[in-house]
Amino acid sequence: MEIQNNNNLNDFNELEDLRRQINELKNKVDQQGHLNEALVKKAIQGKMRSLHHTLFWYCLILGLFVPMIIWNFIQSGYSWAFIIFTILFFAASFTAEYFINRMNIQHMSDDLVETARKLLQMKKNRKTQLTVGFCAVAIWIPWYFYEIYKATASQIEPESISLYLTFIIIGMIIGGAIGLAIGLNMYRRMQRANDEMIEQINDFTREQ
Repeated sequence: MEIQNNNNLNDFNELEDLRRQINELKNKVDQQGHLNEALVKKAIQGKMRSLHHTLFWYCLILGLFVPMIIWNFIQSGYSWAFIIFTILFFAASFTAEYFINRMNIQHMSDDLVETARKLLQMKKNRKTQLTVGFCAVAIWIPWYFYEIYKATASQIEPESISLYLTFIIIGMIIGGAIGLAIGLNMYRRMQRANDEMIEQINDFTREQ
């Protein structure tokens, strides 16, 4: 009987030891999972913070030039309808940038699945903004040329108007190409940043 009790005691000790090892392993796995999640959240917050800084400087620099552009239009005698349209276009662009990219960095990683959904929606909204922006510019450019022609027709001799407009068109093409390149480059950078953040979240959730 004593031998049987000793065997039962040994079995019990082995069982407790096995249970303890399993719990230690589970705790280690859980701790590793929390560590990976923290690293993913930190990386996402860093990317979003960098994106916000880029947008801040872009909007700040562009915002400094907008009043100069509007003042030049007023001094050149352009129609108030065109000036108001230009002001509304810039105002709508700045407003859209704010609402599209306004995700709170401190709380964006509380729920990674929800964060991924918001990042995907951000991508879609940014694409819509680009499409609407191109449509607005398609209206603005010919209207701008008309305002230039109307403002200069009474100030420049008729034979010089074509030469003057040619220089304006060349300048607009060069300036437009530079602006388009900068804008599309920023658009691609922001979309790529979104893709990287979404991919990081998807990779992490697949491992869980």
